[in-house]
Amino acid sequence: MPITNILVPIDGSTYSVKAFNTALDIAKIHDAKINVLTCLEKENLGAWYIDKRINKKIISDAKKFAKSFLSKLEKTAKDSEVPLFVHVIEAKSISKQIVDFANSKKINLIVIGSHGQTGFNRFLLGSVSNAVSQSAKCPVLIVK
Repeated sequence: MPITNILVPIDGSTYSVKAFNTALDIAKIHDAKINVLTCLEKENLGAWYIDKRINKKIISDAKKFAKSFLSKLEKTAKDSEVPLFVHVIEAKSISKQIVDFANSKKINLIVIGSHGQTGFNRFLLGSVSNAVSQSAKCPVLIVK
C-alpha cells in the first residue's frame, strides 16, 4: 500500500512534535502530503456553571494559539517541500475525532505521539494514542 496521505494529530506536546518530524521524513521519502489535526476538547473548558460566552472566548483564544503554534510546522514542511494541510477543530472525544477524520480524508498512515499533554505515566501508552491505534482502519505509527 503506497503512503500518500499522512495524518499527524498535534497537541503541542514534545511527543506530537516528534511525531510530526517523523511524518515529515516519511512524507519526503514517499512524496506524500501531511494533514495536521489539532482537536480542541470542548468538554474540558470549564464546569457546567460557567457562562457559555466564556467558553466561546476560550475556544477562540485556543484556536488562535493553536494556529500560531502550527504555523511553525507549516514553515518546516514548506522548507522541506512537503504539502501540509492544517485543521483545527472542536471535539467531544479527541480519539474518535482523529479516527473519524482519518476515515473521511482517506488517510493511509497516522503518525501519533505516544503521550500527549495529559501527563500520564511514561511507562503507559497514552489514552488517545492507544484508542486511535485500536480503532483506526489504517496503520498507526506511535512515536516515543
